[in-house]
Amino acid sequence: MPAIIDAPPLTALQFRLAAISAYDGMIRQAQADQYRHVQLAREAAAEVEGVTAASSAAERDLATRSFVAELATTLGRHEASASRLVSEAERLTGPRAATLAALESGVLGLTQVRSVLELTQGVPAEVADAVERVALDAAEAASADGTVSTNADLRRRMRRVRERLHPEPLVDRRARAAVERRICLEPAHDGMAWLSLYLEAERAVAIERRLEALAHRDPAAGDLRTLAQRGLDAAAELLLGEASGTASGAVTGTASGAVTGVVQPRINVTVPVLTLLGLDDEPADLEGYGPIDAETARRLTAHAPSMRRILVHPESGALLSYGRDTYRAPADLAGFVRVRDGRCRFPGCSRRADRADLDHTVAWHRGGRTDASNLAALCRHHHRLKHESGWRVEHEPGGVMRWHSPAGHVLRTLPERPFDSTAFANTPEPARLS
Repeated sequence: MPAIIDAPPLTALQFRLAAISAYDGMIRQAQADQYRHVQLAREAAAEVEGVTAASSAAERDLATRSFVAELATTLGRHEASASRLVSEAERLTGPRAATLAALESGVLGLTQVRSVLELTQGVPAEVADAVERVALDAAEAASADGTVSTNADLRRRMRRVRERLHPEPLVDRRARAAVERRICLEPAHDGMAWLSLYLEAERAVAIERRLEALAHRDPAAGDLRTLAQRGLDAAAELLLGEASGTASGAVTGTASGAVTGVVQPRINVTVPVLTLLGLDDEPADLEGYGPIDAETARRLTAHAPSMRRILVHPESGALLSYGRDTYRAPADLAGFVRVRDGRCRFPGCSRRADRADLDHTVAWHRGGRTDASNLAALCRHHHRLKHESGWRVEHEPGGVMRWHSPAGHVLRTLPERPFDSTAFANTPEPARLS
């Protein structure tokens, strides 16, 4: 990009804006090209897996899942993101080819393209075409007359047409969508996290109103919390089954560290012993989240109903190998492997190990042993992928796993906690709180 030397500020500004617009056009064209290559790569991957037009639906689905994993590891993305890219590419090179052309020409941006894909999903072809045409006409008109057509504008126009032409009653669609209701946890900075609920709109509004009413109750003497903090603390107390308006919450504005009340969920925290004794402030590790501060860890420790070791020493008694005597890993071995791995050991997967299968890397029926050097946590999806597709894996020293993709890529995944019973002979044990 050439430099603007001694140009008036207005000229420099106009030049920079023109450059930004030109780059945006190139980015949109590149995104369109990427979608085409994703679809072509998917077709090539199916050939590598031996899938043909005569293959069963299950075989084609497995080939797609294998390619999604290949694409995710190639791009360094989560599989959910790669899966969306594959699905978008299939539709944009098929029924929504006009939208892809609009992206390539710069008429639509990627956010608007994804809105078109979202609002044309799950409707008859003629309705989808009409919804797409609304977006394309609006964007082209805006481009021609110089007006601004934002993504929100396009979505409002498309929704109106979609609702008017949709053949299925809204009540039936809502009932189907409600099947997908769920809770999502997203770690945030500084020892915090976001907890989201996807549920029916009327229940969401009712919950918000109730929390708002609870937050507006007359605060106790010395309660310095804001309305937002009181509402959040009320929600936490209700969900954890605690008595409303606990003293710790009222005074400090934070949830009580104790897990008490009607429901006592099990949480696992790995705490270095010196931190536990107050001799060090090394962070602890909250399973399913990550590092937490030493003070919080010690507070959780004080209320934990039980404590068990997770770092195994040779003299601790926890066996790490059961040889060929049993197929199913006993509790102490299973616990060790899950804590060591932390997550599913497939590249890029973030599913927690306590929600995953324990897989024999070398299959039991092929002579594989039931020990820590031959066991790994794999979520059900990647467990199946390992056994039924072209993905292969082997253990390396130190809990490292080396994966080979159908395309020939080699990727290594590391355990979350690379424990080795012989490497910690002179190291204080951390403790696991349950």
